[in-house]
Amino acid sequence: MMNKIPSQDEQTSSPHREAPLMAGQTHVSTDAIRETSRSTRMETSNSETARTMLQRHFKDAHIHYGVGWSSAFYTALLSCHVAPGDEVILPALAPAGIIHAILLAKASPVLVDVRAGSYLIDHDAVMEAITERTRCVVLCHLYGQVASHQALHEQLRARSIALIEDGSDAFLSLGQSNSPASHCDLLVACLPGWRDVEGELPAFIATRNQDHHARLSYWTAQHDIAERLFQTVSPEAEEAPYVDLVGQLTDDQDQYFQNCISYSLNTRSAIEKQVANYDVALIQMGLQILTTSEECVRILQSYPICLEPFQRTSLFDSLYNEGFQICQSYRHLGQLKFFFSQESVGNFPNAASWSDGAISLPTGNHLSGREQKQMIATIERFMIAATGPA
Repeated sequence: MMNKIPSQDEQTSSPHREAPLMAGQTHVSTDAIRETSRSTRMETSNSETARTMLQRHFKDAHIHYGVGWSSAFYTALLSCHVAPGDEVILPALAPAGIIHAILLAKASPVLVDVRAGSYLIDHDAVMEAITERTRCVVLCHLYGQVASHQALHEQLRARSIALIEDGSDAFLSLGQSNSPASHCDLLVACLPGWRDVEGELPAFIATRNQDHHARLSYWTAQHDIAERLFQTVSPEAEEAPYVDLVGQLTDDQDQYFQNCISYSLNTRSAIEKQVANYDVALIQMGLQILTTSEECVRILQSYPICLEPFQRTSLFDSLYNEGFQICQSYRHLGQLKFFFSQESVGNFPNAASWSDGAISLPTGNHLSGREQKQMIATIERFMIAATGPA
């Protein structure tokens, strides 16, 4: 049986402290940026094998390291010239750390609802939410799902609005999609399970846009790593933003990162088999699960199900007490205290209908076939007791 872990709600991390930033006000000559970009590639291309693995996974996109996912996301916002007073649109189902990064950039987060079924951001809702202050849209891949967004990117680009993808919840699926990071300005990602572990494994930013690549390369070469994200006083505040980009990893760090990447990629076949087992068994029980779509690539790095809200705690306790590694799934951001005075739960009916009763089940190499059968049997017994025989 699997080891017990404490229950976790993926939206309870505390806000970052705001630093006195001059976001979007750094001016660097294009020639200086491009020269730095070329020299950085020459110095690191032969030694950073973890980066080479990531470039292969992301089909030759440029890769930049950040010390953690939240600081990498904040840096991506700065690279898109998000400045104080701007608005950033994001889905109501998203990691709270994105809100923290937006607030750190002194911009305003604007929530929109998600689509029923996939629970990915609703493109029509994005377009309706755009104002003259909109600088950026954040598209969050969820539970390992990656949906087509080429049309959305084209619409936003015509309005000079940047698109950032959050790939922290879909690393494996991103590699399966056609040309990841092709239909966005920047993609921020990390390995499965490492989003909330700041500083231990680098997060990374992928881009195919040469201007963004050059800008990130310049910031890396300026050793902004010395100016930590949470530092509150710096004489250089007027000259450069606070970013935590890493030019090179040590040999030990690089080898460890390679091992983690290999482990993640080697879970694909196990996950696909487990997801197929879940699909068959849980649909027969009448549980609400994510729907499949031809335009949505998915490798579910955790498998979410949804019950009536009053049933969620009881099922969670039943599975947890048997030692299974499960977690309560996303609350929608409109439920966070920050939004209580600004947003109504009624504005996000699709997000609310999903998040109020959602639990995520494990997938991957750590879950044996026997354990999955035991877990499914526990869920079936619970549903029979709760609703009666089908």
